[in-house]
Order: sequence, then structure tokens, then C-alpha cells
Amino acid sequence: MGCPHFEMEYTVNEQKVYTNACQEVEYRARLDILLAKESELLELVDLFLQGGNHRENILISRRGGIRDIFKPKITEAKRQLKNCEKRLNYNCSRC
Repeated sequence: MGCPHFEMEYTVNEQKVYTNACQEVEYRARLDILLAKESELLELVDLFLQGGNHRENILISRRGGIRDIFKPKITEAKRQLKNCEKRLNYNCSRC
């Protein structure tokens, strides 16, 4: 797996810590992006609603649709991040 120098210099648990730390950054970034996109879309819908839009019913249903689309994705991203943090803490304790 990779460079032989890397394998000789670090223990298996230290390698796992490095891998988990990299994954944690990726999962946290993915979660932040999802939350930002959802927030941006909801704020845009709210902006149109505040202006007294004549299509208020449609915008309200779109708002619910946005939440329905993002909720499972955000839940999964939070789950993955939490599991990664647990693995990282476990592997850190074994080093």
C-alpha cells in the first residue's frame, strides 16, 4: 500500500489516524456545503415570499420540497461524520 518508507515509519494505527483525519475533513466539508446550499435556497425563497409574491402557495410548497431533498442528504452526511470522528478517536487512543 503506497510507499514502503511510509509503512516502515508509522504503525498501522497511526496510518489509520491519518486516513481518518483526512476523511473527517472531507465529510465535514461535504456537510458544510450541503447546509450552505440548503440555507441559500431557503433564503432565496424567503426573499421572494417577503416581497409579496402572487405565487406564495407555490413558493411555500417549493420550500418544503427543498427541505425534503436536503434532509436525507444532510442526515447521511452527519452520520458519516459522526462515525468518522468515532473511528478517529478510537484509533488515536490505540496509538
